[in-house]
Amino acid sequence: MVEIKKTENNITIIALTYFLIVLVGYLDYITGVELSFSFFYLIPISILALNKRVTIFPIIIGAVFASLLWFFADYSTRSYSIIFFPIWNAGVRLAIFLIIGLMLNYLKEKQKQLNKLNDELTELNSEKNTLIGVAAHDLRNPIGGVYALSENLCDAYNGMNDNEIKDTLSLIKEFSNNSLTIISNLLDVSKIESGKVELNIKEYDYISFIKEHITLNQIIANHKNIKIDYLFSELDVKLKFDYSRLGEVIDNLFTNAIKYSNPASNITVKVSGNPGNIILTEVIDNGIGISKDEQEKLFNYFEKTSSRPTAGEVSTGLGLAIAKKMIILHNGTIGLKDNLPNGCIFYYTLPQ
Repeated sequence: MVEIKKTENNITIIALTYFLIVLVGYLDYITGVELSFSFFYLIPISILALNKRVTIFPIIIGAVFASLLWFFADYSTRSYSIIFFPIWNAGVRLAIFLIIGLMLNYLKEKQKQLNKLNDELTELNSEKNTLIGVAAHDLRNPIGGVYALSENLCDAYNGMNDNEIKDTLSLIKEFSNNSLTIISNLLDVSKIESGKVELNIKEYDYISFIKEHITLNQIIANHKNIKIDYLFSELDVKLKFDYSRLGEVIDNLFTNAIKYSNPASNITVKVSGNPGNIILTEVIDNGIGISKDEQEKLFNYFEKTSSRPTAGEVSTGLGLAIAKKMIILHNGTIGLKDNLPNGCIFYYTLPQ
């Protein structure tokens, strides 16, 4: 219905402007040699050119129509010894009408582009302010915790036993690590958005790469008695990728799976080949899952779901957004398959 309404508006505008051209032509005809109305043909042509919904074609038709009307009015009311002269004059006016109409249309399009860029800049500025606000909020808690614990340690050190000191230092270490993680992620975001990420692409044994990261993340998973299994349909897969950057992606998917999985559960990593030389990697957990309404926004910066880590772990809301950008840089895709109520299946694809 909206498109139909827009079309009707276009037809109405074009019809009115063509009627104005006819009206100017009529005035030009009845005044004859006493008063020339050739300048006034530019008014409806300008209206056409400056209208947001009108394209170039109606402007060209309007210019041709106006020049023909001018020729008729001029030739009918003046005496010419040779017909070449009114034809020449009509051609000159056609050129003027076209040049002015197309120039105004060009300026209109440039203004539309400028308005679009301004809207995008406004949106980016709003996102920047949001990012700064959320980052400041997320950093304030761990840094405040470090300060409070350090102050308590300094003031009450002599009255604390070794276990209390160790617990306090352990918390300081945890809070400091959380702050460093947020800062590291923010630096990654800055590099990605400024286009300064340079991939070091080389060919690697992809299965060995996955096994190495399973071993590393199994150490973290052991704290929750979680077992990471793997299922490979192909044992020999050679891929070209940035070892460090893709490592960030798979580690992030492992970290999320561990955070949101229940203790003493299983996580499965599945690697398989698809038609078209595409390698699919899936990280399947048996955790608490993510509601369908929240899945779409999951890969945006600082987006957190209502699901909470099962052991109170910290989430910055940046990891998946960074992972998405890295996979896109590798010409792949990343997403989440609905697996409720049996946890989540995060996946990404890479060209072989």
